Amino acid sequence: MTEPDVREALRSWIAERNPELPPGEPADDTRLIERRYLTSLQVADLLLFVEELRQQPIDPASLRPGVFRSIDAIHSAFFS
Repeated sequence: MTEPDVREALRSWIAERNPELPPGEPADDTRLIERRYLTSLQVADLLLFVEELRQQPIDPASLRPGVFRSIDAIHSAFFS
């Protein structure tokens, strides 16, 4: 999966859970939790989705604060 494909998959996943978002949102640098685009429960679901995209598990012990801050942060933490 290419970087644009990953970013679009993440954006689509978030948009599906926030139908009120305008087209093209969230941007790659949008603060997802601060803007309330993600709830704490959705972060766990998003982690599972990221594992699915990567096709490999993520060690919960490797998670650091801020990795779900934005699409940019998610991509840097799990796909770079």
